[in-house]
Amino acid sequence: MIESPQDTISFDPLPTEDPDSTINKDPEQPSKPQLITSSIRRTVRHLGGFSSRFRGLSIFIVNTLAVQWIAGILSVLPIINLLPRGFANIVALILCAQLSLTWTHIVISQPSPKTWFRRLAPLKMWKKVAIPTAIFALAEQVAVYIPIYMSILAGLVDKDAQQIVHMKPSEKTAMSFKAIAILLFGVVLTFLVVIPANVTLTRVQASLLVDTEETIVPFDRSFGGKVVPEIVGGTGMIGMLDAWKTFDWAARIRLVKTYLKVIAMQIGVTFLFTMCIVSQLFIIAGKDWSKLIPEDGNKN
Repeated sequence: MIESPQDTISFDPLPTEDPDSTINKDPEQPSKPQLITSSIRRTVRHLGGFSSRFRGLSIFIVNTLAVQWIAGILSVLPIINLLPRGFANIVALILCAQLSLTWTHIVISQPSPKTWFRRLAPLKMWKKVAIPTAIFALAEQVAVYIPIYMSILAGLVDKDAQQIVHMKPSEKTAMSFKAIAILLFGVVLTFLVVIPANVTLTRVQASLLVDTEETIVPFDRSFGGKVVPEIVGGTGMIGMLDAWKTFDWAARIRLVKTYLKVIAMQIGVTFLFTMCIVSQLFIIAGKDWSKLIPEDGNKN
């Protein structure tokens, strides 16, 4: 989400009349170096040892627990019940925006001997990331609850096992198509809403990294000149709209490919363990599956 091509800054050599000079000669241009994050394997190798993959894990856990704790407290308040579902999670994420900001800085910067609470972002930065965090949190809730409400309206939620068993084949087929359509809609919603909001938030957070910290990948901190330092009267950070605009299509495609690779790995692992469970069921029940799944749907 933040890596910039190393050849974004280039220069054209001045012409020379020296016959022995190779500056003006172009026998074979070297290929452009591949980006570190264009491959998961290359990214992991770039990080270093096995433990380097877990940098920022402690503050990630603290942030997750804090969000859940705050959301749990807010959910018991009577006024929260009058608001749309998921509102408590949005408020919790906004209140913990400083922890999320620090986690991003730890992940994208070079390793430091300092503990995470010593690297905690200043409280004044909370105001700068509160709105992007709120938009990202809202996008997450929209991508979760819209498919849920669509499932309720389509009648996919209020059916038990016995009702499904006694349904006609055409009704089962229609229900399956509805479920697949809602699932695909949720995936599209995630790619069109959640991922752009996450990219925008991450790039805004990255623009607030202090100058003394070096990033682990090439990173244009000026975002093409869009960031104006505070010392000259600017905000010292990238705006939300500019954060997304400066994320070019090559980077977007690279990010989507990474997500698809991760999803493929998750599907592969799920398939592997599913086959293990099915094999165990065959060993236990043999061909008589009625011992495990009665045809009438009765669990007794």
